[in-house]
Amino acid sequence: MAYKKEDLYNQAVDLIRRNRHFFIEDVISYMGISKSTFYKHFPIDSNEMNSLKDELSKNKIEIKTSIRSKLHSSNSPTALLALYKLVCSDEERRKLSMEYRDHTTNGEPINKVVFELRNPQDTN
Repeated sequence: MAYKKEDLYNQAVDLIRRNRHFFIEDVISYMGISKSTFYKHFPIDSNEMNSLKDELSKNKIEIKTSIRSKLHSSNSPTALLALYKLVCSDEERRKLSMEYRDHTTNGEPINKVVFELRNPQDTN
């Protein structure tokens, strides 16, 4: 069956906006065409594919913002902790973590120690 590229593109944009899709695979499934047909019309680096990715990204940003807003207005300690983990610094996240592991030796990365063990004559 022959498909018009413009019709497929318009259908994809409509589905993304109407169903608030986040992933291109979902759009393809709803369109009822094969992945190969879709990617033949919209190669990965094409302008149309980039435009579809932008539409998907808008949906992702909208939902993430909505979720963060709900977490912020919650009185649940679990929700507040989840939000805090999203916005805290790496140092704060390490302090909150129950399983933080420091993968260094005396402040030096492990890969340097391994290199020195393998090549003791190359140490500086």
